[in-house]
Amino acid sequence: MNELADTQADPVEEALHWIVRLNSGAATPEDAAAYAAWRAENARHAQAADEAERLWAAMSNLHFDRRSGRVLAAPKQGLTRRGALSLFLCLGASGVAGGALWSSGLLNRLSADYATDAASLEVIDLPDGSRVSLNARSAIDVDFSDGMRRVHLRAGQAYFEVAANPARPFEVMVDELSFRAMGTAFDIVRDLPEARAELAVTEHSVRISTVSGDTLDVGEGEVARIDRQGRIGAAVKTDVSAVTGWRDGQYVAEGRSLEEVVSALSAWHHGVIVITDRQIKKLRVNAVLDLRDANGSLDVLQGGLPIKVRHVSNYLTIIS
Repeated sequence: MNELADTQADPVEEALHWIVRLNSGAATPEDAAAYAAWRAENARHAQAADEAERLWAAMSNLHFDRRSGRVLAAPKQGLTRRGALSLFLCLGASGVAGGALWSSGLLNRLSADYATDAASLEVIDLPDGSRVSLNARSAIDVDFSDGMRRVHLRAGQAYFEVAANPARPFEVMVDELSFRAMGTAFDIVRDLPEARAELAVTEHSVRISTVSGDTLDVGEGEVARIDRQGRIGAAVKTDVSAVTGWRDGQYVAEGRSLEEVVSALSAWHHGVIVITDRQIKKLRVNAVLDLRDANGSLDVLQGGLPIKVRHVSNYLTIIS
């Protein structure tokens, strides 16, 4: 009997491993026959095989977006079956390099001044007395001169506590977007699924400026978003302590989409979380989640939403 048939794994996980083998290019007719026999053993195996085959088909419509660092659905050109296999293995179905490379923070650390790993926070004291708290899988560059203090948020999320110095303005850049502090403390997260960036101000105010010349002053206790087209949304009064709860290991979702919640949990997951169904990405979530236990938080969401969470390996979780 093939060793896969003897495992005590979850049937869907077992079926996924069968399908990976059958699409590897090295499968034999005996492998195909063994899979068919395993599938026919009972109704539970048959149901698991159907679900695994649907997940495999969904994997064929995924691609790795280098700009955002996320796995996304519906690329302009779908993957071949061989490409889907490569992506699946890289994401950790084999339990090897893909997840490890993601969680190492190496790609950001190679060029950023400061960067954090998965599930890791860092507090940075800047030369001017300002302080930056970096969320997990985040990166910044620091560019100070005599006349300007500038920080580039290259990835993820950061909370800034700015030391007052009117002669040297403090500015955070997200690509071409400018966030200029006016003696303040504030939080910025970039590359959200539904926005280019989000600003939450906890003290005083921050001025957002776009490349087109649009500006908005966001005051204490307000949140504002910049959409994917670079348009600044209205400043909205909110409980900003909920936005900055990640500094205490909590993520507070108040009407956030499931896709956005998963994006936040991904920074604390030592691998990749994939949502295979477009419709469930839009589900609205109201919950307080423990970032330090990303898998446990996903299981909590499964209890309150019409979703199925599969922890395929330590490096790959699939939501369908």
